[in-house]
Amino acid sequence: MLYTGIILAWLIALSLAVYLASTAIKRRLSGRKERKRAQKRAKEFRSSHRFDEKRRYWVRNVDQVALNNHSVEDRRIFLTVVGWLLFILWEGYWVLEIREQYIARGRLELPYVFLFFIMVVVPLAWYFFLRRKLRLFRLT
Repeated sequence: MLYTGIILAWLIALSLAVYLASTAIKRRLSGRKERKRAQKRAKEFRSSHRFDEKRRYWVRNVDQVALNNHSVEDRRIFLTVVGWLLFILWEGYWVLEIREQYIARGRLELPYVFLFFIMVVVPLAWYFFLRRKLRLFRLT
């Protein structure tokens, strides 16, 4: 009985391997076609539009009308509000933690100096990263 179970398990594993390999190949090929299609659409878009640095929007070459995507602007406002709330909570938590340790020990120790450094660097890195992503998202 044990040998039958092992043989069945191996057959199931092999059939799953064949199925997963075939779907991976199919998705890779369709993904390549989709990337080529997206590149073609972007090339066509760039041929009929240009990015106006002064207005910070894409404009049509024909009549210079700005293309505003209001859903992107709403999403950006939402992300900005959520980001600031998370930033305030993050900073408040760590400032209270450092204050508590300072009161408990009577001095500021080296790990808490590093903690304060990371408390400032990490949120700023996230801010610059998200700002860059939003700018790249707005360009496309």
